[in-house]
Amino acid sequence: MKEEKTPKISVWDLPDVPKGKLPAHLELQRTRVICTPDAATNTENIRYSGAYASMGVDNSLRLGHFRDNFRVEVVRLTEDDMEFDMIGIDASLANAFRRILIAELPTMAIEKVLIANNTSVIQDEVLAHRLGLIPLKVDPRMFEYMSENDVPNEKNTIVFKLHSRCERGSSRIQVLSNELQWLPRGSELTLSTEKPDVDPTSRPRTYTSFNCSQDSLPEFSNNPIGPKHDDIIIAKLGPGQEIELEAHAVKGMGKTHAKWSPVATAWYRMLPEVVLLQEIEDEIAEELVKKCPVKVFDIEDIGKGRKRATVARPRSCTLCRECIRADGKEKEIEQRIYWDKYVALRRVKDHFIFTIESTGALPPEMLFTEAVKILEDKCERVITELSKKNENPKVPIFVTSGTCELYMGLEAIMFDFDAGMCQILKLGNE
Repeated sequence: MKEEKTPKISVWDLPDVPKGKLPAHLELQRTRVICTPDAATNTENIRYSGAYASMGVDNSLRLGHFRDNFRVEVVRLTEDDMEFDMIGIDASLANAFRRILIAELPTMAIEKVLIANNTSVIQDEVLAHRLGLIPLKVDPRMFEYMSENDVPNEKNTIVFKLHSRCERGSSRIQVLSNELQWLPRGSELTLSTEKPDVDPTSRPRTYTSFNCSQDSLPEFSNNPIGPKHDDIIIAKLGPGQEIELEAHAVKGMGKTHAKWSPVATAWYRMLPEVVLLQEIEDEIAEELVKKCPVKVFDIEDIGKGRKRATVARPRSCTLCRECIRADGKEKEIEQRIYWDKYVALRRVKDHFIFTIESTGALPPEMLFTEAVKILEDKCERVITELSKKNENPKVPIFVTSGTCELYMGLEAIMFDFDAGMCQILKLGNE
């Protein structure tokens, strides 16, 4: 077979590069992640403003463009989980929301466990750990943080009581989370150092100092505090075994301990884009439908007994890449189909499918709203700190991967774009 030679074209005959608009292949690299049978390519984000200056394209991030193109579209919303699309946003901001949801949204969780009696097979520290992981159905915004020097009171502490016993001669029983009894008046255990009082009318000192009952407050009068789920197994008791304890819940954040994280998980992925590069019909179309394990493709009847493959559910694509891998060795070389000539897999760089699964303390839509407020507070803090440095207009900036450091006088402001964090560092007198 004679090899065809590619005709030579003079450089003067090449078409001019269009001004003000990127060529199709560069626009594809800028806005899409290309998925090949071996790996993903074009995964980086090109944020340099002068990246395409030779073509007359301004690649800088403009506030007006962001405001006009950014939007949030809710796809699914239930009591415990939420799925929505964040369109027109960078991956660093999407990751900032994810990290805030996991680590910086406060909740109430059991922190201190006072065990009066535990004859079960579960050790005291394991029992306390299991109690701390039980999600509580209470709005953390109604409570204050408690420091080491604060006294437990009705504004910073929730007290629960648990007393379960398996009688001798009976079968083994389960201790469930619905046996946690809320004590709105605070602790009922007296301090071990408390001396008996002569006056019988005086109330003995306990481990909390409540000035009023929590159920008298309007926010809790019709909405009692308790575990989100009543069927969580805390322990199993055999005949004659008993558990008696008191649990104190306080306000905290997930970056201190995972029990304060308000989400079971918060994650995102880029929107899949499945493109058919040519018409796929008849037997090849049916084979393509069988290759996809999540049924992204479907068969369409085009008449006269002919069938054609279509992309029916591109959002369900998990990027397993089975649809673009060549057929295996079970087929002869002449019969193998190289599917990457028929199908292209891509990911949209600025379109994220975000999923929030709440543990139950707050509904998922409220969690996202609170995460936006926290990120807004961080930005306001950055603006405030920068406004204090007007006397020093020349601010050196040092940029590393995902981090920007501004050195001003004896202070440094460090921005972590991935975390959406700003940290003020004192440099000292040197």
